[in-house]
Amino acid sequence: MLLLAGAGTAGARTTDGGEGPVRGVPQTVQLKLGARSVAVGPDGRKAYVSVGSQTGGARLDVVDTQSGAVTAEVVLNSGFEVQVGQVAVSPDGSRAYVLYGLGRHLQLSMLAVVDTATNTVIARVEAPDQPRPNPERTTTGRLSALAVSDDGSRVFVAQAGPKPPNRPILEGARILQFSAEDLAYTAAVTVPGKYAGGIAVRPGGRDAYIATDEGLSLLDTSTDTPLLEKTLAGAGGWLAALAASPDGSRLYQVDSAGAGAVVDLATGTVDSTFTVESGRSTWSLLPSGDGSRLYTVAQGSKVLSIDTDTNTVVPGEGVTGLSGAGELALGPDGHTFYVTSGASLQIIGF
Repeated sequence: MLLLAGAGTAGARTTDGGEGPVRGVPQTVQLKLGARSVAVGPDGRKAYVSVGSQTGGARLDVVDTQSGAVTAEVVLNSGFEVQVGQVAVSPDGSRAYVLYGLGRHLQLSMLAVVDTATNTVIARVEAPDQPRPNPERTTTGRLSALAVSDDGSRVFVAQAGPKPPNRPILEGARILQFSAEDLAYTAAVTVPGKYAGGIAVRPGGRDAYIATDEGLSLLDTSTDTPLLEKTLAGAGGWLAALAASPDGSRLYQVDSAGAGAVVDLATGTVDSTFTVESGRSTWSLLPSGDGSRLYTVAQGSKVLSIDTDTNTVVPGEGVTGLSGAGELALGPDGHTFYVTSGASLQIIGF
């Protein structure tokens, strides 16, 4: 059983004698607003948590993973009826990207770019318009997920189809490409479906995958403008989470009913299946550094560990006793979980 408490350790030594990513010190960090998403810097010393409420605004809290202190509260928007979404950190740790939105319907439509050296917002960029009927009454689709490319030059953002008032969302989900240098959206690719979920960037930087209610869409990202190559039909509910194996050979996907599948990226076919929690939506799906395990949050109360050789949950290897667990991040040390839970961040060593 993974530990919920224990002593923190110093940074692990690498084989060349240098300091590797540090472990987080197991503890519960209390935050002032509800926590939505968490990402960890490449050295493991800082965790970035998107927090917000309808009355308290939207922020990015910076947490020292050793002391548990909130060292900065970066204001995204201080108004009412504000919502925050996913956060991601660039590979070099110099920037954090956060989705947030404001307005009557809490529409996630903004991307904030935060300089992590100064903890300041250097850009707030609204989602580009999309084809929509009756533009005066139909809103652009909400932003749902983001992922940073291997080299940090691009951010891929998932966007749902347009939304008419008091009617279901329309077809027209997209993946947007954001330039880290230009601080602007540079491309938009329409994918099949109405809803867009998780994004996974394949190690090596040539492919990206987006989860939709129609299945798994494959994008060729090897050129300046991404191209939709194909979509693999989903077997159950709409896809909620994706994760690529560290070696880039497999893609793990889980649908909203908790049914998982493993896609062989060499052939683009499903070669095996697994179950996370039947009938339970999941939004976090993370592989271990060596690819032998897959981690996910289940029922808001535990972290499951799945053996990727057998595609089965490993009994006794996980975290239980959590309360209101939301999104999960795995520290770069490979031995620390970061879990959002209500108005707190739980740092768990294992």
